[in-house]
Amino acid sequence: MSIDKTSYVRSKKLLQASKDQSCVNCGAVGTVVGAHLQGMRAHSFGKGRGIKPHDFCVADLCMKCHAKFDYYESTAGKNLQLRIDHSEQFLYCVLKTIERRFADGTIKV
Repeated sequence: MSIDKTSYVRSKKLLQASKDQSCVNCGAVGTVVGAHLQGMRAHSFGKGRGIKPHDFCVADLCMKCHAKFDYYESTAGKNLQLRIDHSEQFLYCVLKTIERRFADGTIKV
């Protein structure tokens, strides 16, 4: 299945599911939000200049981890290995969040 990049998936339900969760990266609680995917392939999921990827591409991240991923993206620069590591870790966090959404019933098959 392919989703047309001009019809972005937006879902308040998916974003609000981050409330009261623990951070999938560090385990912290209290400041967790649904952080949209960033990284080398985020454009494949709707990201563009000033446009966030689809809402199913979010990770439950605390304020500290969210800021770390945002800052890391801009500081990795031309270091390919750092960019790959950053993208891989963020993608892992997104997948852990999707797994959580299935477990709590937010996403049903």
